[in-house]
Amino acid sequence: MRSGGTEDSIIIKNPSFTNETTRSLDRLYRESLKRLPLDTDDKYAVFSDLHLGDGGKADKFLHNHETLEYALNYYKEQGYAVILLGDIEELWQFDLPRIRDRYDSTIYAILRSFPPGKLHRVYGNHDKDWAGLRDPISKRKTVFGAPEGILLNEDILLVHGHQGEKMSDQRAWFSRFWIRLFKIIEPTLTKFGYKNYSATESQIPRDRERIYYQWAKANRVFLICGHTHRAIFASRSYYNWLKEQLRLKRPPLRQYSDDIKDRGALITEFLKERNMGRNINALEPDGKDPLPCYFNTGCGLYRHGLTNLEIEKDKIRLVKWRNDRSLALNHRRIKLWRDGHWAEFRKELHSQT
Repeated sequence: MRSGGTEDSIIIKNPSFTNETTRSLDRLYRESLKRLPLDTDDKYAVFSDLHLGDGGKADKFLHNHETLEYALNYYKEQGYAVILLGDIEELWQFDLPRIRDRYDSTIYAILRSFPPGKLHRVYGNHDKDWAGLRDPISKRKTVFGAPEGILLNEDILLVHGHQGEKMSDQRAWFSRFWIRLFKIIEPTLTKFGYKNYSATESQIPRDRERIYYQWAKANRVFLICGHTHRAIFASRSYYNWLKEQLRLKRPPLRQYSDDIKDRGALITEFLKERNMGRNINALEPDGKDPLPCYFNTGCGLYRHGLTNLEIEKDKIRLVKWRNDRSLALNHRRIKLWRDGHWAEFRKELHSQT
């Protein structure tokens, strides 16, 4: 049921920002720019915010290069289709030919090897300008060949997540200008001790997650985004999961996170997530549990790996691919949450009063 608008259960500081985002999501949901099936045999691996660069010092993705190759090969062998949910290339900093030269024989070669109909792209704010460029995946000219959104079934909307944000959406050209200028002076700043943590420490206002959650809840749909670099599963972040495990006063079940083997490691991981700003503001008032309607892929820039979502039949899961070369491939893929089931999530979402 499409009701439109948002519910003001929590006050948002910037109403105009809320209205712009809401209008953008309403438009995309009505347009349904690209529809994909979600039947018994359909499986999707969803990635966003890889920010592929030129392989130089400013390329914040480079350390996860090999890890993404492992992940993509795994999904190809397992019969998954891949959805690239925006900001795959870092076009605010680098020109596409330089990115293509660096990753054409590796990342792009693997993507080109997927069977027809098994690769889908949505554009984000950092890879929006496709007009006149040669897609390094398909090798053909495109004029915004990537849509702005994808609809799975009738109630799972996938967008990058920058919609309605002025500096990332309507004024992206202005942001791109300053990012490119900063790239020129960054090497000089580095000599004086400057360190850029923006790759994983999200600068996106947390109001965005509240707005997206409220829109999904009001429209009784599931919204899957990237953009914020904060991995979120069923309206809860990895930070929230760690906090819940600490409250249980016991180590978490190992099959849900091989990164954490004892309580001390759990505390360390929790503090790291908090210090990096990967927690999200409360989505419901008075500590009420949020409805499972908002998901975020995270990003490909984490220091120890990358995250993505897997959608398989009636299931969805959040996974992390570790970039530890000492581990066998089957130990690099970690489920960060128990599998979620769309049927159960729909029942909970539609039972709201």
